[in-house]
Parts: sequence; structure tokens; C-alpha cells
Amino acid sequence: MDAGRVDDALGLAAIAGRFAEDDLASILDHLTSSGPPSDVVVADEAHSAQPGTSGWEVFGQ
Repeated sequence: MDAGRVDDALGLAAIAGRFAEDDLASILDHLTSSGPPSDVVVADEAHSAQPGTSGWEVFGQ
């Protein structure tokens, strides 16, 4: 394994806060298959991918 690629993966893990058991291996695999990242996505409480509950408002009317 190239030390530079591992260093890049560790840096990306630090930026994204990804330190679970298989995160570093996953980041290394992604770098190998996709090349350098253009954006790093950080999961936080400010954004949710959940669609909300507005679709349920028609029930019970």
C-alpha cells in the first residue's frame, strides 16, 4: 500500500469524521477506484435526507 494514499485517506477520514472500524479501508477503496475526491461530505444534524411527514397529512381527513 502506498503511504501517500494512506495519508490522503487518513486526512479525508479526519475531515469527514469517519473513524468506524471499516471506514479507512472504505476510503482507500474509493480513492483507488475513483481517484481524488472533489467534495467531502460531512454528516451533521443541520441537514436531513428524510422527506418529512407532509405526505401523511391527507390521512385522517
